[in-house]
Amino acid sequence: MHITKTDYLEYTYCKKNLWLRKHKPELFVGVELSEFEKKIIEEGNIADEAARNLFPGGTLVDIVGINAVMFTQNILTTDNLTLFQGAFLSDVFFVQADIVRWNEELDGWELYEVKATNSVKRIAPHHHVNDLAFQKIVIESSGISVVKAGVVHLDSEYRKSGKTNYNELFVIEDLTEEVVGAEEVVRGQMEDIKTYLASSEEKGCECLYRGRNAQCTTFTYSNPNVPEYSVHDINRIGASKKLFFDWIDRGIYTIDEIDNPDKLDATKRAQYDAYTSGKPVIDHVAIREQLAGLVFPLQFFDYEGYSSAIPRFDGFGAYEQVPFQYSLHTLHEDGELEHREFLITEPEGDLTLPLIERMLEDFDKKGSVISWYKSYESQRNTKLAELHPEHADFLEAMNDRMFDLYDIFAKNLYVDAAFKGSASIKRVLPVLVPELTYKTLGIQKGDQAVERWEKMTNADTPQEEKDQIAKDLLEYCKLDTFAMVEIYRFLKKL
Repeated sequence: MHITKTDYLEYTYCKKNLWLRKHKPELFVGVELSEFEKKIIEEGNIADEAARNLFPGGTLVDIVGINAVMFTQNILTTDNLTLFQGAFLSDVFFVQADIVRWNEELDGWELYEVKATNSVKRIAPHHHVNDLAFQKIVIESSGISVVKAGVVHLDSEYRKSGKTNYNELFVIEDLTEEVVGAEEVVRGQMEDIKTYLASSEEKGCECLYRGRNAQCTTFTYSNPNVPEYSVHDINRIGASKKLFFDWIDRGIYTIDEIDNPDKLDATKRAQYDAYTSGKPVIDHVAIREQLAGLVFPLQFFDYEGYSSAIPRFDGFGAYEQVPFQYSLHTLHEDGELEHREFLITEPEGDLTLPLIERMLEDFDKKGSVISWYKSYESQRNTKLAELHPEHADFLEAMNDRMFDLYDIFAKNLYVDAAFKGSASIKRVLPVLVPELTYKTLGIQKGDQAVERWEKMTNADTPQEEKDQIAKDLLEYCKLDTFAMVEIYRFLKKL
């Protein structure tokens, strides 16, 4: 059994999950990564490949796994000064380093880890310093001297203009001192991993002390006493560690077992009250006041945006959202409902100008613009205004009259226990308007939409498939805005 860098990082977050992955791999069969998780992996690979442009003349080890070790050793005996994905094995520990480069002046090798992030991370499981320390220990134990260690990450200030300038896109951050300082701790962890993986299975896992969104893949298996809806689902409970840990230490897992609800803040208390009473908590007066401030026609609006580690389009930077479509439902005071939409199918030239020009036609210059989590739409408008200052007045005016329907739920004006502490439209809609569903659509989530748009705009994708993707994208975004219309109507009936 070999222990890789990925194994080490998983151990630092939930060692029981790693134990199960090694000893009971059947638990992971059928557990698919989300489109978001897949894209993170893909972006990491793309960034790794792009960063090689900073180190011209290097040799790529294109073998993955243990068989790459001998190939790496053979290359190191030559005069090659830079190696990509070089493989090293020491005891049971194995790494393939993104970049190693010979430093003539220091008489040793430089080690670089490429990260598709805009900064250095120092919190598990994405602790870049400890990641490098692990690699340095393994590489040096195999007989190679590492004299310098650092992270190659993206520069958040870079904006693409024409051909990608890799020297401006990436930042090389020297972390040698931190890495050396972390080695003692990491060595101890490495010894503990070997001992832990050789031991018998322990009960539970450390994710018992984490909120639902921060739990490992096998949480339910390791913690069968925790119900499907538990204290772990209370809104942002992970930020209230003292209170949360006390419940777990005392075996309080279900919400109705909480014996000190007076310690809950307003948001958490509202969820608790809704759960224990079996009915939603509704502030009728506040909701009425919020909706009374809206001005007809009501324009329910939603963008879908694309982002990538290596920016594809001029004017945009790493992970900066590029709006590629919108849906607009306009509700008039007499109850008439209109729908307009736009989708960029062939991204070329001034990418977003056609989108703005269509918006100028579709939007009424009067009336409230309603979105869900308006900061997203507002930020996209601000970016578009930056790229197209001739239309800044129109875009800024949209932002000035934008109303956030999300706030009704985020500010506890309407709380249903079935939301499980979330104000996401994907949680709210099935509860308030159950007849509307995303489950029948070809695209059901935002991360799916991003992946499908990327596929649609790929020149190698057959036209028939492109047409189907376009149809699916339009249906998905249309439901986003129609869902807002129906939620608004539901609230008005209150």
